[in-house]
Amino acid sequence: MTMVARQEQSPEIGSFAFHGDTVTVVTNEQGSWAVLGQLCQNLALDPNGQRQTIERKAWSEGKTCVMHVMLPGQSRAYPQFLVHERILPMWLANVTTSRIADEVKRKKVERAQVELADALYRYVTGEVQRVTPAPAPREITAAAGPVSYRDQAEILAILRPALPEPYATATAKVILARAMGERPELDSSETPLYAATFLAEKGHKAKTVAKFQSGFGARVSNAFFKRHGRRPEKIAGPAGSRIDKVAVYTEDDRPLLEEVYAGMADLIAAFEHGDQIALSA
Repeated sequence: MTMVARQEQSPEIGSFAFHGDTVTVVTNEQGSWAVLGQLCQNLALDPNGQRQTIERKAWSEGKTCVMHVMLPGQSRAYPQFLVHERILPMWLANVTTSRIADEVKRKKVERAQVELADALYRYVTGEVQRVTPAPAPREITAAAGPVSYRDQAEILAILRPALPEPYATATAKVILARAMGERPELDSSETPLYAATFLAEKGHKAKTVAKFQSGFGARVSNAFFKRHGRRPEKIAGPAGSRIDKVAVYTEDDRPLLEEVYAGMADLIAAFEHGDQIALSA
């Protein structure tokens, strides 16, 4: 039976070199574990077949598990089938090398059968230098997932010259407050406001927001220009199904958006009731 490992503490993940290949080792309170998929890749063996063979053996009971591990060259952790250090020699001994036609591959497996268990033992006992994998480079994208507050502050510092000042100031205050465990408090002149967000706050569905975002935004921009003599600043942001430059307003501008919205409310209502609507700025 294969266990799904549950850890109260994060396991230690390191590796050592074995004849030009990397062997990743996961260590927790139950001992040290090797990643079967990686070992099979190193030895040109079928990982699924080897896993099935191991799980059929009585000596594997309680000595295998599945754990999320990030291997070298990967950008995130994936579930990996692990074998305990105590059964690694048994697994290797049960690999029938006479069935491996390729002489180079056969000799590589035979060398692992003789030396790999001892190399793992030397790693576990500290007789060989452990290699701790360096953190994977983080891309500044939504796909990278949440980042620490320190990283957020560093990203903001890098991008600040390209951001509108109200947006940069508000973001910095939010990061600081959250890092300190406090609730962010922003002045109305610092709180960003976007046309799409404004429409969504009115309770309109995504289809309506996508339909009217551009036309509504153009009318707000024109009204802003008439009032302030300049266009609103823009940053990259979602515009329907694409990323484009979108205008950034603040809560101080909300009355202006409300005025423009009041002039379009009937059009929006008609669209939501199924009428065909043509927009102009």
